[in-house]
Amino acid sequence: MEAHQSVMKSWKLEAGQWIACDSLPLADRGFRYGMSVFETIAVSAGRPLLFDAHLERLERAASDVGADFLGLPEFDFSQISTGLMRFYFTAGAGKPTDPFIGNVYAVFDAAEVGWNLPPIRGMTCAAPYLPRPGGWKSGNYWQNVDAMAMAHRSDCGEALLFNPAGMLVSASMANVFLEIDGVWVTPSRETGARDGVVREWAMQCTGAREDFLEITSVARCTACFLTNSRYGLRSLSELDGRPLRVDISGLQQQYRNDVFPA
Repeated sequence: MEAHQSVMKSWKLEAGQWIACDSLPLADRGFRYGMSVFETIAVSAGRPLLFDAHLERLERAASDVGADFLGLPEFDFSQISTGLMRFYFTAGAGKPTDPFIGNVYAVFDAAEVGWNLPPIRGMTCAAPYLPRPGGWKSGNYWQNVDAMAMAHRSDCGEALLFNPAGMLVSASMANVFLEIDGVWVTPSRETGARDGVVREWAMQCTGAREDFLEITSVARCTACFLTNSRYGLRSLSELDGRPLRVDISGLQQQYRNDVFPA
């Protein structure tokens, strides 16, 4: 399994200015209870990738949780290099039932950002997954982390998650695309699939359709790839021990050409 040495930096938005901070406040319910929404943006050589699309989703998620979001002031990405920037919109301090205040933080992790990482093995997860509504990303990631840990214990890189109705939602840390009967499909957002920016790019480029996919449909797939901001697109070499076709190099190269700075 992969690992990287994190180099973390963080900022808080105060009076319209980004202020560097050495720590994040534990009194904030975003960190106490996971009451936050966020978007993760890949940064390559100091340039954010697909920034506007990510910001649009953060604004929509903030609206869904009942908070006012006035946008983000310009952030100087030139002060960082390559990695993952996560913008958090948090509930702020208070009782669990208090209104969503809306503090804003930026956290940068100097991690690897790729587009042609090698295939990994995958497995299906039997435990029902309870996704967040609206397709937005929440700070409460316990189920996702638990599923990823289970996959690693089984010498796999990812686990596919199914909601209580038995419909495929996503992988633990990525959206998922399956080739079934020669056609690319991806779980419908109605299942709880995250409204990922790279997912949208892949849907446009492959012509993939959304569908409701039970385990019997997943078992028929002949190829599978995952999408997220960290690695773009990444294929599964096998699923539950069954070999899959893995050649998505053309699609990965197209992602590189379309998204990464020249």
